[in-house]
Amino acid sequence: MTETPEDRTTTDTFFQSIENLDHSVTATYRQLVENAWNRSLGSAKARTVFTGADDFTTLDGGNKYDWKVSDQLNISASDIRVSDAGWSMPYTVILQSNFAIQGIGQLISRGEPEDAVNALGAEAYFLRAWAYFRLVRLYGGVPLVLSPEYNQANVNLSRSSVGEVYEQILVDLDFALKHLPQTQPERGRITYWAAKAMKAEIHLTMAGWPLKRTENFALALQEAQDVIQGSPHIFEDDYSQIFDTNRRDTNTEYIWQIKFCNVVNCPGSALNTPFASQATKPTELGGFKDMFIEIAFYNKYPEGARKEFNFLKELVKEDGGTIPWTSFAEKHPFFSKYYSGTIDKYAPYESQKGSTAPVSDLDLPMYRITEMMLIYAEANANGGGGDASIALNYLNQVRRRGKGVDINQNDTDDLVTFTAQDVIDERGWELIGEMRRWFDLIRTETLANALSDRDPSEPSLIGDPNNKNLYWHPLPQLDLELNPKLEQNPR
Repeated sequence: MTETPEDRTTTDTFFQSIENLDHSVTATYRQLVENAWNRSLGSAKARTVFTGADDFTTLDGGNKYDWKVSDQLNISASDIRVSDAGWSMPYTVILQSNFAIQGIGQLISRGEPEDAVNALGAEAYFLRAWAYFRLVRLYGGVPLVLSPEYNQANVNLSRSSVGEVYEQILVDLDFALKHLPQTQPERGRITYWAAKAMKAEIHLTMAGWPLKRTENFALALQEAQDVIQGSPHIFEDDYSQIFDTNRRDTNTEYIWQIKFCNVVNCPGSALNTPFASQATKPTELGGFKDMFIEIAFYNKYPEGARKEFNFLKELVKEDGGTIPWTSFAEKHPFFSKYYSGTIDKYAPYESQKGSTAPVSDLDLPMYRITEMMLIYAEANANGGGGDASIALNYLNQVRRRGKGVDINQNDTDDLVTFTAQDVIDERGWELIGEMRRWFDLIRTETLANALSDRDPSEPSLIGDPNNKNLYWHPLPQLDLELNPKLEQNPR
């Protein structure tokens, strides 16, 4: 006989009304930012799984071990803080999603309005798809947990194949696309267009390593085109305005964002996470200096308004002098896209965005219309159809905005023709800090090339970037011990 522990809430007892489903879905969103120090998407710790790319690095000592092992391509199964962000967080999203999803049928059978129930449930389906999409790119095939029951069958699952995980992701997204509304009363909640955007990225990824289903380029292009042409989201003409907290509810660029707030005021669907910007500040601003920009990446980054906005390259002293990044304590430029707040009047330095506020209330972009334009261009360059002149114009508009010139006027730096690599490079410049670069280098099998001119001042690589076994992280040691059916990724 199977008994239910008295202290364990079940779907049978929880889902009495549609309000209960709303609460369950809200709790699923909350898992994206829960445990702010170790795995919240708004924290620097969430980036420990990505620092193996060529954009971010960290100190070669001190308390930066979690970022350093990733930066050196040297993650082990026992690095629990890395797996906390890469493995544990997505699975908590999945388990909470499963709970909400199981409530859909129960509420409909109770007579709750079917359309409203399905629309709410579609958000849970989307979030489960998002979590598995994160897992399959970080670990390869993973166990597919699709029900909320805590039993032996769920705990001791074998790994599904990469293809099987993607099939489940697309099934979940199809439900989401069928039932999600095109707009939501609150920013930060999933819409039909967010599901379309994620589907475009999924098909783009499936077209690359490891599946290499090149026919998916055409599917990626079509999904991106649908969002560009049909959604209310519009390409902003000023890069800095995308990240202006005063325009967070009128910003046309964001398709899906995670809304953050400061400690004092967390209205509506906004979520709080501490130290989101403090982690990327230098010693001179009292920062944690957990992550900063690789020198080679900074030197290659195109000059212009976007570079000025994204990087802290100098400090302005109160007496009017300046200190360049080469004289910072860390001797690196810093990432300033998510700085917010005001400078402490007692700080010895000022800068155009040199906030000393530890808590950033800037929203975290999950999908932007710019990415859809770049997906269209990349898919077109890879034989995915579409109009090459439109693709070229999309790419040049992104480049012009980055430079800080009129996006609708021809520029001397416009490309006349372009390749898929041109788009990959532009994605690196445009989407820095938005959790894309590592995945882009892996799916295009260009990690080794990207790291080939790594500056000698960065922590020395231990893993070989030519070793594609390192494209996937090792499964956490604790999970291997608890589930004998799991097989470790080769290194």
